[in-house]
Amino acid sequence: MASFDSLFPTFLQRCADLRIVLLVVAYMLVIVGIIMTAMRRPSPRAWTRHFVRVIVVMSLLVFLPQWGDQVQGIVANTVTDTLKANPDQIFTAYQDTLKIKHSETEPSGLWDIIAGGTSSLVNAIISGALWLLAFVASLLVFWAYIFQKIILNIGYALSPILIGFIAVPALSGVGNRYLLNLMGVLLWPLGWGAAALISQGILDFMTDQSFLTIDPTSNLYALQNLLGLAILSFWTVFSTFAAPIIIQKVLTHGAEAGSQLLGGAVGTFLQTAATTAGAAAVAAPVGRPAVTAAAAGLAAVLSTASLGAGMGSAGAIIIAGSGLPPRSARGRPGDDITGDQAVRELIAASRNQLR
Repeated sequence: MASFDSLFPTFLQRCADLRIVLLVVAYMLVIVGIIMTAMRRPSPRAWTRHFVRVIVVMSLLVFLPQWGDQVQGIVANTVTDTLKANPDQIFTAYQDTLKIKHSETEPSGLWDIIAGGTSSLVNAIISGALWLLAFVASLLVFWAYIFQKIILNIGYALSPILIGFIAVPALSGVGNRYLLNLMGVLLWPLGWGAAALISQGILDFMTDQSFLTIDPTSNLYALQNLLGLAILSFWTVFSTFAAPIIIQKVLTHGAEAGSQLLGGAVGTFLQTAATTAGAAAVAAPVGRPAVTAAAAGLAAVLSTASLGAGMGSAGAIIIAGSGLPPRSARGRPGDDITGDQAVRELIAASRNQLR
């Protein structure tokens, strides 16, 4: 895939230029902070603390982009190389897990040989589906890293003002929160690492050979793999968008990562299911099953991605243009669980402005 520099050849330089311009403001804020501290006639200990703070501020003003890039590289390499937590390696992880399961259950009789033979076709089909899912995951992760780099460099460009706030006693809290949020962006890959733990659990479930001992036709094993594949596909899309946001909440608000991930996944699944059903109902009167399936699938992907990113149900846009009444969990128009009513009102307002 293309590198960040080839996609955005002038972006980094523009951010660096903006940062240099704002350094003047930062130095002025440092002077203001010294004056305000002097007006309070502080003790020698307070002066020492303030000058230590000024030294930290000046160091951050000079070295923040370099330090940030180093932290970003270390975290990304640790998650992908050491922890092996990479969404685009789902296919490889499935193959490795499958080998381990096969080595644990060597065929010992005719029944096991029959079960093993019939399960090979199921494994091959699931492997092909996971190869495709790994390709989609690689695209999602690639663009997620692109967005991370964009957010970080914009943060570096504006950082002189916010870092300068740290030198002013009345504004130091704002600067500290800014640095904490910037650190949360740097730790995005840790969110994907936490999500990969659940992905590995799903792969273990998919490769479990227990059903083959009682069903040599592999029907139950195939059902088990299809269920796992559906859960893994949803989880991969959801966690790619939600995990970075959740890891920031963990750092800035002390949230618990596991409950945030699982709770967000359940809520997103329910709202995605409601939006998908609505999109299928919208497309059904067309009389073309392919159109209905495409509308439902697009609504599901849009809803999962947007809800995972905390931006509402984007899949409701498909429903909003149909003119159907908004759907809700209890059937009341006012509930608007999928957000299609709000989107419809926005579209109607835009149409009225163009008339």
